[in-house]
Formats: sequence, structure tokens, C-alpha cells
Amino acid sequence: MNFNIFKILLLIVIFVELILFGFLFFREIKQIEISLLVPAEISNIAQNTEKKESSFFDPAVLNWESATLNAPWSKRDAHTALVFNDKIWLFGGVGGSSPDYTQNKGDIWVSDDGESWTLITENASWGPKRAHTSVVFQGKMWILGGVGNGERYKNDVWRSNDGIDWIEATSSAVWTPRKGHASVVFKDKIWVIGGVDAKGAVNDVWYSENGKDWVLATSDAAFSPRYDLAVEVFNNKLYLSGGVLPGEMGKKEIWVSDDGINWQEVKGEMSWPGRHGHCFISFKNYLWLIGGWSGYAKGFNDVWFSKDGISWQKTNTDAPWAGREDLVCLVFQDKIWMMGGMLTNGKRTNDVWFSVQ
Repeated sequence: MNFNIFKILLLIVIFVELILFGFLFFREIKQIEISLLVPAEISNIAQNTEKKESSFFDPAVLNWESATLNAPWSKRDAHTALVFNDKIWLFGGVGGSSPDYTQNKGDIWVSDDGESWTLITENASWGPKRAHTSVVFQGKMWILGGVGNGERYKNDVWRSNDGIDWIEATSSAVWTPRKGHASVVFKDKIWVIGGVDAKGAVNDVWYSENGKDWVLATSDAAFSPRYDLAVEVFNNKLYLSGGVLPGEMGKKEIWVSDDGINWQEVKGEMSWPGRHGHCFISFKNYLWLIGGWSGYAKGFNDVWFSKDGISWQKTNTDAPWAGREDLVCLVFQDKIWMMGGMLTNGKRTNDVWFSVQ
């Protein structure tokens, strides 16, 4: 009997020891897992925090740095530029100083960093011109209209897939020869909007699916006739800003359309002064209105942004580059770039700047 009790007690002790051993073993394993996992988790949390901080964008503190104050292309305004095949391409414009408008350019320059530039040709097939437009459409670069030597307004359309060889889609589009118009790509079409022709400022809107055949969307849009306007695609709509009539001050208006035919004026607080010959682009889910001309002897270097085209806010500081008109802006390498233009004193420029935070 005593022997049986002894065996029972021994089994109980062994059982308790096994439970205790298992508990201690499990706790040790968990400590090892924790020692291995926690640093990784902490690291992941830190990395995610850094990503969030680095991806945070405050438009109010946007500022500028110069890529070059003297690019190899000559000083000019009324040129155009675009991004194609991960490079900046710059086309034409006018040199000299105002009021000289005889030195139209037919050159093409390209850069992969905004600082170093390569001349593609001094005499492109489309000839010397200024106040034209350029877009990327169907994997090609396109040049539309403008004014050439002898103040001859143009309605020619050219395309190229390499910037070297250009094909004329049409020498005479159905829209009147013009300058100071706006062009964008919207709903898989090229659009030509407003400008000034031989008879004066216009407010017609045209589109094309191939650059050769054009359809009139409206001959008399709701916005008044104007040139040196700017149009941008934002939130799947067309937004139009500014513009001018000869002898008048720049317009202080925003218009919007979801089809290019019907336009409504945006009723909001347009805090910025009226202007023309400015930049109007989309960047980081904001509309940006940059620089331009008052309409009478004053170039702007202010920078404005809006989430909806209604409420506008100015960046904390104006741009360090001098106020100007007929500058060009584009988005490249996740920055806004600004190039050239004409200063208040009538001198033209060849500086290049990019945005920083």
C-alpha cells in the first residue's frame, strides 16, 4: 500500500516537473521569437514613418533652385517645351529684346537633366516660329500653329517620333492661322483653344484624333475671345485660366469644361492678379498658376496653387527668378521646371529653374 502511494506521488512529481519544464521551455522560445521579431517590427515602423514623412507634400513651402542661369540655347520667350522619352525638349520661340519680334527660332534642344542641353537642329522642318503650341500625343511630339517670319500666322501641324525627322500632318488645318492659342491632349484627342488670328482674338475650340482632320467643338465658347490663355487637364476636366485682349489687362478668370463644348466660369476667390502668358499646370494633385504678365509692363514671379480651381493660395515666398511672361513650365523628374521668358524690362532669358521643398 505504501509502495503504491509512493509510486503515485512520484508520478505526480514527474508530471508537475514536466508541466513546469514545458512552461519554461515555451516561455524561452517566445522570448527568442520576440528578440528576433521586435527589432524587425520596429525597423518596419520606422521605415514606414520615414516614407510617410518623405512623401508628405506641403505646396505652401514650394521653392526653387536654378539648374542653369545661362543655358546653351539663346535667350528667348514664346517658345514651348515638353517631356518625351524621359527628356525635356524645347522648341522655337523669339530672341533679341522687346519690341523686336523678328528673331524667330526654328531650333530644337533636348536635355535629360535640365542643365546640360544638346542641339538637335537649328532649322527644324516646321521653320522659325513663336507663340505656337506643342503636345505629346499617340507616342509622338506635335507642333501646332504659331507665327513665323514676316508675322505670318500659321495653322500647320507637324509630328515626330524622334525630334529629328518631322512629318507635316497638314499645312493648313481648318482652324484659322493663329498664335497664342492653347493646346492639350484630352479624351484621346488634341485640342486647340482660343488664340488670336489675323482678324483678332478668338474663342473657338477644335479637336482632332489624328492631327490632320479637325472637328469644331464650338465656334463661340462661353468664355470671351482671348489669346495667351493657358489650359490644363485636371480631374478629368479642362481648366482654362487668364488670357488677354490687345490693349487690355490680363484676365482674372477660371473656366472649366468636361467636354470642351460647354464651359462654366468658376466662381471662387481668385486671389491672384489677372494675367496672361503664364504657366498653368497640374502637379501633386494641385493646379498651379505661375508667373505671367499683368497686361501692362509687369512680369510676375508669384506661384499659386489650388485643390479645386476655386480657392487659391499663394506659396509662402515668391520664386527667386525675376517676373516674366511667355515662360514655359512642365513636370519632369517629380519637379516643376521653368524655362526662359521675357522680363519686365523687355529682355529675354535662358535660365532654367526647378521646384524644391
